[in-house]
Amino acid sequence: MNGKKYMLPALCMLLLVSGCGAYKTVDKDIPIEEMDGLNEKYVGRTAWTRALVVDIKQTGIIDRGTAVEIVELDLHWGTAVGVRGPNKRKYRHALNLDRPVTSEAFEEAMDKLFWFDKPDKRYRMNLREYGKRTARAVRDNELFKGMQREAAIESWGWPDEMLSNDIGNVLAEQWIYRDPRQRTKKSYIWLIDGIVDKWEE
Repeated sequence: MNGKKYMLPALCMLLLVSGCGAYKTVDKDIPIEEMDGLNEKYVGRTAWTRALVVDIKQTGIIDRGTAVEIVELDLHWGTAVGVRGPNKRKYRHALNLDRPVTSEAFEEAMDKLFWFDKPDKRYRMNLREYGKRTARAVRDNELFKGMQREAAIESWGWPDEMLSNDIGNVLAEQWIYRDPRQRTKKSYIWLIDGIVDKWEE
């Protein structure tokens, strides 16, 4: 009889403790005010894709360098961005951010996925930063031996995977790019100490 008397309070305490844990997990994600700020910053803007935008339902892909309109942000469990493509169709691209989701992580993911400056402005900026040869290569999504690391990212976008190895004070990197439309095909860039050495498309 005494066991039953304490069973209900113990069960309530267990539910309360487990509920508190769930609350803390959600509480660590982006606060509502910051979500409002991110929506104001991005939704309705025109952007240009730095990477492939792959629809979550696998119903389409938008190529790099394509103008899109950002139409929605998913700042909760899914962390995704919705865009309207050149055919006026909506694509929803997963960002797959680690939890807890922060504003900084979300903005970093957006900067890796999109450019927010027009192509001619980016060309002028790259011309000042790197010179004519590199600015032209970046504009045309091309590489050349001796290109700087940052310019290679501007040209081909962020890779899906970056591997690095430090051999005798020389940093060797391999960047891997995947295209969901050709699952067996990958493109590669190899860099030595932050300089493009070779590549394969």
